[in-house]
Amino acid sequence: MLPSQNSMPPDLMAKYKRQTYLLAFPAGIVLTLLYAFIIAKSGLQFYIAIFMIVELALFMALVKFIPRSISIVDPVFYFSYASYLLIVTQLNLNYALHSGLFAPHMLAESINSLTLWLIVFMVGAYLAMNPNYVRAFFVYIFLVVFIMAVYNIWSLYFSGRLESGLLFRWINPIAGLSLAALLIQRMGALQQKYATTDSLTGLLNRRALYRILEQEMERFVRYGTPFSIILFDMDYFKNVNDTHGHLAGDNALKSLSDLAENTIRRMDSLGRWGGEEFLIVLPGTDSEQARILAGRLCLMVKEHPFGKVQKLTASFGVTTSRPGGSLEDMLHRADHAMYRAKQSGRGKVVADFS
Repeated sequence: MLPSQNSMPPDLMAKYKRQTYLLAFPAGIVLTLLYAFIIAKSGLQFYIAIFMIVELALFMALVKFIPRSISIVDPVFYFSYASYLLIVTQLNLNYALHSGLFAPHMLAESINSLTLWLIVFMVGAYLAMNPNYVRAFFVYIFLVVFIMAVYNIWSLYFSGRLESGLLFRWINPIAGLSLAALLIQRMGALQQKYATTDSLTGLLNRRALYRILEQEMERFVRYGTPFSIILFDMDYFKNVNDTHGHLAGDNALKSLSDLAENTIRRMDSLGRWGGEEFLIVLPGTDSEQARILAGRLCLMVKEHPFGKVQKLTASFGVTTSRPGGSLEDMLHRADHAMYRAKQSGRGKVVADFS
């Protein structure tokens, strides 16, 4: 349902999350105390509030003294506190339905308040929890709210107090939660895009490429499936910027990226490695296939008109995975091969398969 949302480094994410909890949990204790002694002065709601306070204090102690416990605190906190909200709301609705003090506005206020807090919890869960837990959390909320709607409408029907307007009261939480889920999903998709995409070319950025390289290297080590990489950059790119301006340079990089993207296979991964450098990851590709592709790209760049700049060339370094070699070693070989292509006259392909 949702993409992986935590784009910052895990240690930094955990640090910020811990700081947030150490502020939020004490604030939650104060608010729940006020609720217990001002609103829920007695009865089941009072005992629920006391249990919530004890649980918050426990969470605060765990986060404070055992930082690694955050991964456990996350799902327990969000699932349990959403449950408390749902239970307390239903208790209020039951009281309104069975005490003889029922009025439509009481139903609306309880449901709208529940919806608001559930949306807050949905956003918090999305930002804090593992994506798999987030999916389960969203399904849990929608399922329980739907059951509550059916139960309360059924109760009103059998009590003879069901009005057409009361049916629409339950549209608010379902519509509101659905819209929130869609917006959160969209927010996650955009966040994922910005975290893995180069803003100029629209290609994968260095970070996203490195993740793909790690996956291919792991597959190679485990199953022996070879993969190749092509590292290339535009020749004399500084002269392009100095002579024609940075806008012309940006347009040239965009044209080069489009040219390469339209040449590679769908299974291949192309990204901007940095500056004017680009990297292509070729899964299941041997050295000869990679060299042929690099040669074709090199020729296409020479023949391609680059607008105001006219003709440009690019230098290519090609290498393939080898047993016992590391990812860093592979990248070093590709970089060295590209450097040799520049030394030998630029606009060439050099392969390092030794």
